[in-house]
Amino acid sequence: MKVAAAVLLTAASLCAGSLLRDGLRKRVQLWSQICLLLRQIRLRARLHEPLDVQIDTLARDRELEKLTFLPDCAAYCRQGQPLPKAWTTAVQAFVRERKLPRSQAQMLIQCIPALCDADSARVDGLLEWYEARSAQALETATQTDASVGALCVRVCGAAGLLLSILIL
Repeated sequence: MKVAAAVLLTAASLCAGSLLRDGLRKRVQLWSQICLLLRQIRLRARLHEPLDVQIDTLARDRELEKLTFLPDCAAYCRQGQPLPKAWTTAVQAFVRERKLPRSQAQMLIQCIPALCDADSARVDGLLEWYEARSAQALETATQTDASVGALCVRVCGAAGLLLSILIL
């Protein structure tokens, strides 16, 4: 009975470590898709495509499927909400769900409303700035995943093994 409990405890600890690592990897995927989203918006803005049309089109893009706020934002726009309000509402819900750090969340929340308020001459510069901040968030997430991700599995596995030894 003790042996079975020890094995289960070790397995559960390894699973917990894997879940923590998966959360870090999801954060990397998220920021990778946000960077892609901003590049797409920047390219489309150069073609003078309106932002609400861009959001509606990008909401159906399979490469951006992790950005679940895009379809929500497009739906709010179709219901008659102005784009800045629709974006803010959709992104705030997404940020709460994903538990993004405050500075990263604010950057994402403010992005489209800032673009809506900017004149056409400032849009490219703003998008460049948002792309740089997103790239920085992606780099941070990647470094955290590389350094902490493997450590989570090892530490949780070692803790489970230690507890298993104590049980026996």
